[in-house]
Amino acid sequence: MSGFKTFSSRLLTAEVPTAAALGLILILLSVGASAQEAVPPAPSPTATPTPESSPTVEVEPSDESAAATEIADESGSTPEPTPTTTAGPDSADESAATAEAMPTPIPDTESNDETGAASNASQIPQMESKNEVPEEPKEQFDLNAYPEAAKMSPKEKWNTFKDGFRGLLVWDFFDSRLTIRASARVQIDGMLAKPDDKMESFYGDGTSSLNLRRFQLFAQGTIDHHLRYSLSFNFGADPGFGDIFVEGREHGLNVFGYRVGQFRLGSFQEPFSFERVMSSYYTGFLERSLPVWAFAPGSNIGYMVYDTTKNKRFTWAAGFFSWGQNNEANASNSVLSVTSRVTWLPVYRDGGRRLLHVGGSFSSRDPNGDTQYRSRPEARFVDFLVDTGQFSASRIKLYGLEFVGVRGPLSFQSELIVSEISGTELGSARLWGSYVQVSWFLTGEYKSYDTNMGVFSRVIPKQESRGLFRKKPGGGLELTGRISNVDLVDGSVNGGEMVDFSFGVNWYLSATSAVKFNYINSNVKDRGRANILALRYQFRPLPVPGWR
Repeated sequence: MSGFKTFSSRLLTAEVPTAAALGLILILLSVGASAQEAVPPAPSPTATPTPESSPTVEVEPSDESAAATEIADESGSTPEPTPTTTAGPDSADESAATAEAMPTPIPDTESNDETGAASNASQIPQMESKNEVPEEPKEQFDLNAYPEAAKMSPKEKWNTFKDGFRGLLVWDFFDSRLTIRASARVQIDGMLAKPDDKMESFYGDGTSSLNLRRFQLFAQGTIDHHLRYSLSFNFGADPGFGDIFVEGREHGLNVFGYRVGQFRLGSFQEPFSFERVMSSYYTGFLERSLPVWAFAPGSNIGYMVYDTTKNKRFTWAAGFFSWGQNNEANASNSVLSVTSRVTWLPVYRDGGRRLLHVGGSFSSRDPNGDTQYRSRPEARFVDFLVDTGQFSASRIKLYGLEFVGVRGPLSFQSELIVSEISGTELGSARLWGSYVQVSWFLTGEYKSYDTNMGVFSRVIPKQESRGLFRKKPGGGLELTGRISNVDLVDGSVNGGEMVDFSFGVNWYLSATSAVKFNYINSNVKDRGRANILALRYQFRPLPVPGWR
């Protein structure tokens, strides 16, 4: 195991000058005009479409719909499935009653039939103490909503990009049978790590660094009006392809005339773990927790079917997966895997301001060779501190439990992940890890929840930042705390034990930009401890409606 002296201190901008330059441009643009982020692309005065020349499927942009939430993945975005029902009556009434106190989260959960919802609301009394039916998301994705953008010149598109700061460039071809929306995301990390004398004797000196954590170029769009796709590539610390998939846009998978659910085919995030399925841009800390880092599978090649029930209280996903990108963000690699996840909302009130989420994940995996579990101390540019080394295994079973709650600005989340390993040269072993995390918004925001995928989504500050040195700087301010552990010792497997105590402050400048600070106290059993400071700036553009 290499020590702290192997910590990365290079600037990735030296290795990828083009990516770094683009990242700096995005930063300057997003900071310079954050107040304009919610502005949709302005139509060209010389390229106004007509009914005869271009499709006219309109989506009226608004301050709310411009900020539609995204789901993710570590390496790509997850579009929401096609809705089939209308919103419940309570969510419509209660969201109107609370509009003054808190802006409604990004309208990924708009009603498909406002008239029907209002009619139902007039017939059914307002439920004050009972749970709500989560609002049904409205299928909004249609790049024909931006026909003027498709006819703009490159210069006009660049000006629209600068003015709107949505990171949005849109094209369509063949009478809109092929549409493309291109953009980029960026995360830049600074880090300072200092081990105590005992840990220094094992791993070497600490260090400091400034690195490009992620710089992702991606494209999303539709094919022949029936399929939608996503492509992404990361130039950051873990370079390589991200999510590359196609899925049904409207009807999903049908068997003998019965709709089973949405389908997805390609290379994408396996449905395992609340924190793993959630985008890295929406996590409360810079990095995911120790057990998720050590055990959870990442993006692999496969086929998945997923869906949510009509009342939006239950989600499920299941798929078959094989090889994928071999990197540290993809633990538990496998030749053939069956992975599934289910979630349930026993409580959902006030439009998601009060909720209780429980869920579980399972994965049966065939490693067909060497297996290795290891983890960093929740800081990407610090070396691995616990590591089993490679050992032979014939079968791995992963079990995950998740428990999440939101009560206004307060939230908590907790997960337990267990890995059962059989057929090893060292005998069977059971390794595990867990974490508990709490969050509090000092400025009154709350964690937005995506009822289609069962994870947290984009945070929208009540007031955008006006500058750090203003009397009232604005933005959303969040305090976070987390305790996590991973145990890689059982039987003849001895990879070590680690416990992290973390504290974070997140400043959400706008719906697209945030600055995050983390303090991590990492303790490795019998090997000492280290204190780590980490700072991140991140930018993720607003999505085309219907994508996250």
